[in-house]
Amino acid sequence: MKLNEVEKFEAFLSESFGDGVHIRELRLSNEETEYIKKTYPKAVFNKSFQKETSDGKNWYKVTLLPPTKKDNQDEITAIQQENLRLKQEIEILRRTMKIDKSK
Repeated sequence: MKLNEVEKFEAFLSESFGDGVHIRELRLSNEETEYIKKTYPKAVFNKSFQKETSDGKNWYKVTLLPPTKKDNQDEITAIQQENLRLKQEIEILRRTMKIDKSK
């Protein structure tokens, strides 16, 4: 998908799954289903109708599970570890720059 198509599709998904909705029936292309699978790895797809429509899209019952508290905590921990690593790299660079300037 092109960048503007991705932005439009993201807006469509946000609108479709807003207000606490986790299950929707959507008509999606193969490219759109692949995008959702990559973006939301825990998404569940159930094909509603076996016959493809004339535009190549299929109907799916899509479930986007809300992130669990554990998932959020894992993500927060990973961000904190990355932050610490970056701080350490910055400190090493500062020390290196001080040594170079003193020569």
